[in-house]
Amino acid sequence: MVKPLMYAEAGIPNYWGIEINSFKGRLPGEGLPVLFAYIRGDDGEYQLTHRVAAGTAATLHSPFEFTVDPATLMR
Repeated sequence: MVKPLMYAEAGIPNYWGIEINSFKGRLPGEGLPVLFAYIRGDDGEYQLTHRVAAGTAATLHSPFEFTVDPATLMR
């Protein structure tokens, strides 16, 4: 949890985390890996914009627009 705080303090606008192993807070039936995409808000803290499980495609819009399915990241 230190890395996101340091990145936010440094003004980095986006932070993405990928959970490849089971984790606390995993939703029932949620496939791994899970992508968590955050954007730095006006308050200087990261706000979750996307939580995307494997097998689901999502379009992220920041810092540029692209579509990703986390399952394709682990091949």
